Amino acid sequence: MAAKSGIKSAPKSPDDWNALFFEATQLFTPSTPIDENDLFAGRGVQIRKMMEGTLERGKHVILFGERGVGKTSLAKVFHGLFPTTLRHIFAVREQADPSDDFSSIWRKIFKDIHVQAIRGGKTDLVPVSDFYTGEIAPDDIRRELEAVFKANDIPVLIIDEYDKIGDKKKTNELMANTIKSLSDYGVNVTIVLVGVADNINDLMGEHASLGRCVEQIPMPRMNITERREILEKIVPRLGMKLHDDALWKIVHLSRGLPAYVHSLGLYSTESAINRRSVVITESDVDAAMKRVLERSQESIKEEYSKAIHSNRSDNLYKEVLLACALADTDSEGRGTFAPLAVCKPLSNILNRPVKIDAFQQHLKKFITEERGNVLVRRGHDRAFRFRFREPMMQPFVIMQGIEQGLVEPTAIDALSFPAQGKLAI
Repeated sequence: MAAKSGIKSAPKSPDDWNALFFEATQLFTPSTPIDENDLFAGRGVQIRKMMEGTLERGKHVILFGERGVGKTSLAKVFHGLFPTTLRHIFAVREQADPSDDFSSIWRKIFKDIHVQAIRGGKTDLVPVSDFYTGEIAPDDIRRELEAVFKANDIPVLIIDEYDKIGDKKKTNELMANTIKSLSDYGVNVTIVLVGVADNINDLMGEHASLGRCVEQIPMPRMNITERREILEKIVPRLGMKLHDDALWKIVHLSRGLPAYVHSLGLYSTESAINRRSVVITESDVDAAMKRVLERSQESIKEEYSKAIHSNRSDNLYKEVLLACALADTDSEGRGTFAPLAVCKPLSNILNRPVKIDAFQQHLKKFITEERGNVLVRRGHDRAFRFRFREPMMQPFVIMQGIEQGLVEPTAIDALSFPAQGKLAI
């Protein structure tokens, strides 16, 4: 329906406009990981490292980072980005949950790996899981994978949401032993573990030091170029145009989280379509912000209310939390900030100079159950850094602050490095 670039003629009938919006809902996916290679944006460094880890015999991959930065999307598509001249890639992706242990995770994987077996006098393809009804040991996995996969295949076994497993200590120990065994024996297979963690020790515990066996890949928040690329891939496919101010606003409000690029992009597109326009403007993004706030998860809304609630009218919890959301973060894209970085945005919000002493107690409260543990603190005394426990909370807080008039929309000017040149698509 849509052209690859440029603005198409505006739809003529209500049905045509509805069809355009339907297409937008298929391309903008704020609630679902990307599974179409053509729509996957950015992450060149992580893709290269995952490819290198996959192609190097005896190497395995651990992909970790904040929630909502696109780890699952990358895990779903990276093996489809290999050059077509390579050998056949056999990819299996399974999702862990709190009920899983080491054996149940591998039973899931084995359900998707089939081998020939004789049953009732006939040769048939059966899942490997049929042969493992009880406990599965690392040596079982090594022998099975060694027998199944041949040299002309590139097997990639992805375990997503690994951080959710129930029996972490035992599973981590057995998984580390499995990876070590596969590497030592040079088995032609790559295990990819994907999970939410600040570092590899959080994900794998004391078994993280697998040395040369593992390619450790941190997944940072998206930079400006990567956020732009999402919009540059989708908007032209709709035959629409995104005004430079609108693009700038979406890119900066999203705070490096692809889900917010998609949600703001979708609702901005909806607003333009409701105006019967194929040009998305800044006013459409403003309308999108309201829609995002309305349709945010109830858990986010409840956690925000818990964090800022106070019976005292002169409390500053709302203002300090907003300043935390606007604070300059680390250059590594992990979303962490130092207390000193809160001073400038809070001074702007309160229209008076503010020092750390004025909000230090608020930061301490934000890491307690009383305030819903809205922030997480890392480091040591005089060198503490904070981040939002739920990354999706950060853009939500900023948009709430704009809607409530606590901060001007121009406050997002300093959220990221300035973009190069005009941003129009």
